[in-house]
Amino acid sequence: MASDTPWPLPLDAPAADDLSRCVHCGLCLNSCPTFSVTGLEAESPRGRIYLARAVDEGRLEMTPAVQAHWDLCLQCRACEAVCPSGVAYGRIMEHVRAQVAAAPKKDRLQRRLRSFALRNVVARPRVLAAMVAPARWYAGSPLRGLVRRTRLLRSFGRLAVMEAQLPRRPGKPVRPGDTLAAPLGAAARVTLFTGCVMSELFGGVHRATARVLARSHVAAVATPGQVCCGALHAHDGDLAFARDLARKNIDALEGGDIIVVNSAGCGAAMKEYGQLLAHDPDYAARAAAFAARVRDFSEYVVTLPGRPAGQLDARVAYQDACHLAHAQRIREQPRALLREVQGCTPVATAGADMCCGAAGIYSLVEPGMSAELRARKAAQFREHAPDVVVTANPGCQMQYEAAVREAGLDARVMHLAELLDEAQRNARRR
Repeated sequence: MASDTPWPLPLDAPAADDLSRCVHCGLCLNSCPTFSVTGLEAESPRGRIYLARAVDEGRLEMTPAVQAHWDLCLQCRACEAVCPSGVAYGRIMEHVRAQVAAAPKKDRLQRRLRSFALRNVVARPRVLAAMVAPARWYAGSPLRGLVRRTRLLRSFGRLAVMEAQLPRRPGKPVRPGDTLAAPLGAAARVTLFTGCVMSELFGGVHRATARVLARSHVAAVATPGQVCCGALHAHDGDLAFARDLARKNIDALEGGDIIVVNSAGCGAAMKEYGQLLAHDPDYAARAAAFAARVRDFSEYVVTLPGRPAGQLDARVAYQDACHLAHAQRIREQPRALLREVQGCTPVATAGADMCCGAAGIYSLVEPGMSAELRARKAAQFREHAPDVVVTANPGCQMQYEAAVREAGLDARVMHLAELLDEAQRNARRR
């Protein structure tokens, strides 16, 4: 690339071929959460691509105002699912974010602190465990009920939202190397990807996943050596660190086993390791082979023959996780598994596949837009009053915990694996 490139990180600049693929047809507009809220062209996928192309061609400087439009993107990739031209919008935004991270900006200190936290807290298991432990204790303690009854946090908006997002019963963490449910007479074995936040705050989801698989005679192994998938880092523009994490996971999990992932964001990132490491001569082929072994939980379970029936008498609202529906294009499999549960009544809500506003760390860095999208979900829950809200991603679960509370409902928020596990246990008791 020429030395006079307008991008601060030329090697990670968005590809001109990717940018030129957008024909500005506008079919993405109705699918874009930020455009649906603001109605602004610059807050739409084609608007953001237009800005990136103008910068790439030297017609526009990468000013803080331009960067702000890119920052407001949730990277939900709903636009990709409806794009007739096959624009790789997720890839474009990751490379644009890499430029934003490297460019001078008024919130440079905030971005450095964010990068430090993602690298030195989220991606370091022991540090993350120490940081999350108090929140996990609080979530299951009587103190939480007292705080809520007395409304101690009502004057602390962002802190109040974070408290509302904590799962009701986080459960004991599951970490690489831990022993999970062992099936009788295992017919197959898979690697369970434990992740970072998922392993610390949603250990119950991992255990439910292992039990569901065990009942279909599949052993789930939390293979040692695995680390954070790197999705949060890539979405924040730290592609170099995301590549380092990808290499570590490839080294740790290389082999023939299917890799089952119950976090939609992690699964999408890992399925794209081949793309992330395409220019690494030592890892390109290995990354592509690794990505081909990755399966979402629902994608894998729906293929298992003779899986047990389930029983759960409840009205269930399934909400698509963005990186499951739009990035991995997995929509029908979770719904098919829910239809197999006797007594389960599907509750259709408008915008079930519209982003909830969680989007990794988005609710922390763009609280206004996140709150607006969460309020829309809360309104739908209030209208339809489901007994259970089901999704397939930890960030979504946390956002829905807050949305259900805002709706004034006592509905449970569950991962699909948790619902199937409970339904199968109910059926066995009958």
